[in-house]
Amino acid sequence: MKMDHFPIVLALLRAASRDGSPAVTQHAERLREALSNAGADKEAQAIQQVLDSSRESSAAKLVPSRVVRSRAISGGEALTASTHPPVDKETSAPLAEILFADRLAELPPPILNDRLKRAVEHLTTQWAGADQLQAAGIKVPRTALFFGAPGTGKTRLALWAAAELGLPVVLARLDGLTSSYLGTTARNIRTLFDFANRYRCLLLLDEFDGIAKLRDDPQELGEVKRVVNAVLQAMDVRTSIGLTVAITNHEGLLDPAVWRRFDARLDIGLPDAATRAKIIERYTAGFDVQSGSVKVLTWLTEGNSGSEIETMCDFIKRHMTLHAEQHPSVIQSVQLFLDLSATSSSSTAREALLRDDAFWVTEALAYRDIKIVQADIAEALQTTQSKVSRILKSVERT
Repeated sequence: MKMDHFPIVLALLRAASRDGSPAVTQHAERLREALSNAGADKEAQAIQQVLDSSRESSAAKLVPSRVVRSRAISGGEALTASTHPPVDKETSAPLAEILFADRLAELPPPILNDRLKRAVEHLTTQWAGADQLQAAGIKVPRTALFFGAPGTGKTRLALWAAAELGLPVVLARLDGLTSSYLGTTARNIRTLFDFANRYRCLLLLDEFDGIAKLRDDPQELGEVKRVVNAVLQAMDVRTSIGLTVAITNHEGLLDPAVWRRFDARLDIGLPDAATRAKIIERYTAGFDVQSGSVKVLTWLTEGNSGSEIETMCDFIKRHMTLHAEQHPSVIQSVQLFLDLSATSSSSTAREALLRDDAFWVTEALAYRDIKIVQADIAEALQTTQSKVSRILKSVERT
């Protein structure tokens, strides 16, 4: 069976399977079975990967199903499509963006390592169980700080948590609230919090270190004091009203008094090998990226953030789609990606892959965090295991 336009069919299937429709799943299963019976094993396997990914996404939940969403976590009026965000009085620029439940519901569950997953489960369980805590006279933790390197998914995690709680998000970037007008920055912060306190929502403060960056300017000491005091006072007021999550890439810059205002502080670090493998599997689902290739990509992405891994996977998918007739290997796609993604920082794996096959194959096989064997290398290169053995023997001879 010849399917010249199979990549397009696969793309349509991926898009249609996102909502978990039983009809889509049934027809996809029929197509997979027909392709398998016709001997088109690679195409059948690609459809199976899409189906598996869809089922995994539908089943993956961090918050236990026994926990019921609580209304005690946030009070106030309901946000509607006609609600306008607060604005800067001088410039009329919006101080925040409102993200509603229908948009947040499209977000997939975050991929976390076991330690972080356990911490997030506990935190969201407390938020969802605010009614029980309040009834027992126990303080409800309403402030959290997510910090870590850029691209590790801090904002995405906060948005997903809001979706699980059934709350819309008022998203503000704190560095965007600053103004050259004396006193305006502190006023903008008060305006933002007054808005969030009026409505039932999660207030998400991105780029939270924006207030700390002001402290670097010795000419602005008076204004900085007003800004920090405005933040502290606003957080103290909101702690009994609604949920606030702050996000920063530079936690060391935060004022100690601000740091202490958070009931929970989560360090969202770079993904470990097992987590990177899951991220790669998610973002290459439905494409010809088998388990051996996933292992090689896991080695290659050591030290990368989830965002960087997603960018690489998107490139691999584009390359495989545009050059489907040539059936490029995963390694060919990645090498082209590296050629087009020059960076001032590098890694041992990246440098190895930019050299000859003998060098990077040796490095990959020596990787300790995940076991890679010759068959995995052969799969990533779309070659035979005997060819990989010959590559290694050439190293021994030299």
